Amino acid sequence: MITTPEPFWNRLGDIARYPFCGGALITLIVLGLCSVLEMLPSPTGLIFSAVIWFAVYRYCFEILVHTANGTLDSPEVSIHTESGVVWRFVLLWMALLIAVFACNIWIGRIASLVTLSAAMVLMPGVVISLAIDGSLPHAINPATALQIMRRIGTPYFVAAGLLFVSLVIATYFGDLLARFMPGVAAHVLAMVTSLWGLFATIHLMGYLVFQYHEVLGFTPEQLAKKPKLRTRDSDLIDAAQARIDRDDVDGAIDLLLSELRERAVTHEAHSLYRRLLRGKNDNVALLEHAGPYLNQLLLEKKDKLAVGILRESLELDPAFTPMQVGESRHLAQRARDFGQAQLAVDLWLAMLKRWPHDPARVDWAIGAAQLLSERDRTDLARAVLERCAGKLEDPEHQARIQAALTQLTSS
Repeated sequence: MITTPEPFWNRLGDIARYPFCGGALITLIVLGLCSVLEMLPSPTGLIFSAVIWFAVYRYCFEILVHTANGTLDSPEVSIHTESGVVWRFVLLWMALLIAVFACNIWIGRIASLVTLSAAMVLMPGVVISLAIDGSLPHAINPATALQIMRRIGTPYFVAAGLLFVSLVIATYFGDLLARFMPGVAAHVLAMVTSLWGLFATIHLMGYLVFQYHEVLGFTPEQLAKKPKLRTRDSDLIDAAQARIDRDDVDGAIDLLLSELRERAVTHEAHSLYRRLLRGKNDNVALLEHAGPYLNQLLLEKKDKLAVGILRESLELDPAFTPMQVGESRHLAQRARDFGQAQLAVDLWLAMLKRWPHDPARVDWAIGAAQLLSERDRTDLARAVLERCAGKLEDPEHQARIQAALTQLTSS
């Protein structure tokens, strides 16, 4: 168990070896041998196949949750995850496999590969979302996967590529083995190979959640449950979690909101509140919460986490700004310093719209124009400067805008 995740690219060897350790190895061997039962005549073989693959995907979800919460050892064979979320996870994978095999049978192998490729682009986001909040409607919304894709960046596509490879192996590797090995041995080896790829890829997805938990708004158990004295905040989280366990999500939200309005609570409580709101797709409440939460984060000097909340808020509403001009200016500068140029531009544009007469608006317009120019968006940069110039009366401000326009034209 760890509390500070190292970059996933430093652990690729460990990720590849993950299926050959502990409970994952036992599960791989047992399910690989049991796959022989799939070769029995129908309907007996189909029944055994359904049971085996249900066990496969249930264990995959256990891997996902364990890893996302910072436990890097494979889970024990005895599976204890709550069945509701597991069923949604299993149905998700079954729907994908049915779609791929249906395309293969009725349209052709090329169509099945195209379907599989398209699904694999979104599947990591769907699986990660389901692991974080357990909401299937929120998970299957393509916008959710696209948001996760933007927040994680390149590592997201690494997971998608590995997932694609593992499922291609599961679908087609058996045909290759059948040419060189007896039927039973080929079937078992193909199953073991596909399970290795699937377990390793799911472990990678879970690790992405753990490594990027801040930008995903998720608090791993290994970070949330450090030994500490009982406090009002820990009691609040436990009480909210008890309501969640009773499927009373609305009650948990009301409890957290009541405390949020009364006093300053910990990041864990804010994170849980936002996770529940995302599960209900309550974007209005998320935006209402973002303003005071950003204020608290900036007071606590948690700039990186604040930038993550800002990004999420601007994705929900391009006109969003923090409550105060000073907070907005600070976050725009921090976003730029963190290499998130587009986020800085988006915030500056929102600030120009909300505070069109602020004395610092010239600095915002020039800052946005410079970043836009660097990204080869000169026309938009010019439009930002010209729009700002039209509302200026101070000759000094007008001269600065004109100088920026001249520099933009010459560059």
